[in-house]
Amino acid sequence: MVTELKRLDAETTAPGLERAEVIQVYEEVFGGRRRRFPNNFFHGETGRARAAIITRYLLEEKLNIAVADIPRTIHKKLFYENGLTWMLGSCFDWSPYKAINNAYPNRFHKWQFNVKGMWQGPDRFKLAAEATRWMIEEVEGVAVNDIPSRISATTFGKHNLRGMLSVCFRGSFFRAIENAYPGRFHPWEFRNVPKNFWQGEQGLANARKATRWLCEEKLGVTRERVFQDVTYHLFREHGLGGMLTGCFSGSSIQALHNAYPDLMVPKHPKRKPRRRRTIETVKLTVR
Repeated sequence: MVTELKRLDAETTAPGLERAEVIQVYEEVFGGRRRRFPNNFFHGETGRARAAIITRYLLEEKLNIAVADIPRTIHKKLFYENGLTWMLGSCFDWSPYKAINNAYPNRFHKWQFNVKGMWQGPDRFKLAAEATRWMIEEVEGVAVNDIPSRISATTFGKHNLRGMLSVCFRGSFFRAIENAYPGRFHPWEFRNVPKNFWQGEQGLANARKATRWLCEEKLGVTRERVFQDVTYHLFREHGLGGMLTGCFSGSSIQALHNAYPDLMVPKHPKRKPRRRRTIETVKLTVR
């Protein structure tokens, strides 16, 4: 055994050891039969290859962790508890993500591991856009057109991206969506608008834009017909009931007047006539 260990210590520039030999050395260190890894064992490209062998062996065989579950289960303490403190520090600057990326190249993203400081660098918004699109399109499998109805702040939390929202977007999931899909959506298309979105003068300006979007883009109603054709129920059907309540005391007429102040508000806007229910029509319905 002493002769074999001396041979490993001397093998600092030779090609990497066979997988079985690398694992044997690791088990000897972990089991206390050897005080430490051989000198320069994790040095250079050969050392990183050895680190990859040991990392995969530890996770997949020793701990039986499924590869897909790695981001949810890996942390520094796991390396410390399994005799790989020196490897993590000397090869990977104490970063579990770097160790995993070395063992599984390009298999995972750094945002899956909460890499310290990743949301504070100069490329943070580019990285946040990548993370947001990855979450929506790859993981959730949501079509871009369905984002407003299926994505919320809860979705970001589910995929461990609340830190990104907090640091990059002041907690607003809509700002994160806008960063990933610039100009594609409006805040009012989502279930929850940003805080105070309908408040004050800016709230009325937002309501003006939302009402015109509803009338002109979604419904295709001409300006001259908005008071006749756009009803309270159409506002609610398109997610603008909260706007009516917050800005206009529930009045669709006030919302339309806010959006089209140059149009005369009819005293009695013409709506589609409703059938009058009389005693005779009720009797006919019962029959």
